[in-house]
Amino acid sequence: MVTMRDSYDRFFEVLGISERDFFKFGLSEIIHANPNVAATEWKALKKRFISGSCVFIRGFGRNGKNTHLLEAFYATVFRNCSVAVDPSNNKEPTQVLVRLTGEHKGKGGTLRNYQVSHVFGRTKNPYAFTAPWNVVYIPKIVDPFTGHESKGSRSNQFKAKFQRYIYEQFYELIKDFNKIVTDQALHKRIRSYMSKVQIDADQRGLLQKAVDENFQPIVL
Repeated sequence: MVTMRDSYDRFFEVLGISERDFFKFGLSEIIHANPNVAATEWKALKKRFISGSCVFIRGFGRNGKNTHLLEAFYATVFRNCSVAVDPSNNKEPTQVLVRLTGEHKGKGGTLRNYQVSHVFGRTKNPYAFTAPWNVVYIPKIVDPFTGHESKGSRSNQFKAKFQRYIYEQFYELIKDFNKIVTDQALHKRIRSYMSKVQIDADQRGLLQKAVDENFQPIVL
């Protein structure tokens, strides 16, 4: 029988670090917006979306090759919205964090070895991609444990703690997002669009999966 060698097991064993202390460090080093400031930013984001001002999403598919499917979806389902693709996949969320926290990673910046993380994913949803409750700075040494790059019980444990922490910090704003994505009138328009859109079966499957994942409420 092959013995599994897990680099994270070795990391904790060799350095003598407990999971509890590592998770405590990881949570304590998260940098996020002040909830009161975030509430103002969230209100402004919703207003931009509804009014037709430009809002952003991450590209869809390898090299963004399926992004046109989402652009057509938003143009029809949300009518007067203007959705653009983030040029670097993280430029706009990073700018939100810079503006709301005063911290930045660029030349002469205040941070080193931190990266931007989307706590609850949903990066193809304009309400979530730059939402101040969904983006944080997290130490690069900790980010793999959010579940983006690693597997296993430790990753699952930390991801649960990470999401719970942010959920509690921004509960009212996340509850408002959930209200938006569970709106019955919205889902009626989505179903109507999906029943009429003229695309092939493979594209329909990709689009349906993206919509299902990005328009589900956040429930912990």
